[in-house]
Amino acid sequence: DNGGEDTKEIVLTPGEKVVAATRLSMWFGIFCFASVCAYYIGKELIPTKMSPNSVFNSASKVVRDNPQVQRQYGDSLKFYGKDHGGHREGRRNFIEHTQYTNEEDGSKRTRVRFNMEGQFASAFCFAEVSSEMSSGEFVYILVQDKQTGRVITVVDNRAAMTAQRLAGGNKETADAMKQLLGGGGAGKN
Repeated sequence: DNGGEDTKEIVLTPGEKVVAATRLSMWFGIFCFASVCAYYIGKELIPTKMSPNSVFNSASKVVRDNPQVQRQYGDSLKFYGKDHGGHREGRRNFIEHTQYTNEEDGSKRTRVRFNMEGQFASAFCFAEVSSEMSSGEFVYILVQDKQTGRVITVVDNRAAMTAQRLAGGNKETADAMKQLLGGGGAGKN
């Protein structure tokens, strides 16, 4: 006796239990798929300093402002991603990139390659950023002429990063190592 309370339990047959479990599993799978899609869409639409498009945008600004590049290629510079050959204009917004972990210092790195055209010539641009550096700083930015292969070093902090790593955080030792390795002000043309 329930003490006068009427309770109604829903009794499911084994077939109904299978249908209910299948329906629950299907909705769980749909939820997981939607969550993964939302993550990757968010990752693409909200770029970080390590994303290829962010590196491309900030590196192209630095290259555009470099006086040596302006002298060599002209003032009106055009930057774009991978050229798929041919002489057609089209979607050239894919930025070739490599994301890896540096074995020496364990930092995450993003390396990009993109194209630049000026009034006088065209070139490949190479840039790399490190998770250990602040936003807007580069490991290096290089511009290589497509015809001659001549390289213009816009920014090169590789020696400074090596000095910092060898100094182990000691500022005086890092400055001495920078001078020794030739990294003192190398990125300031």
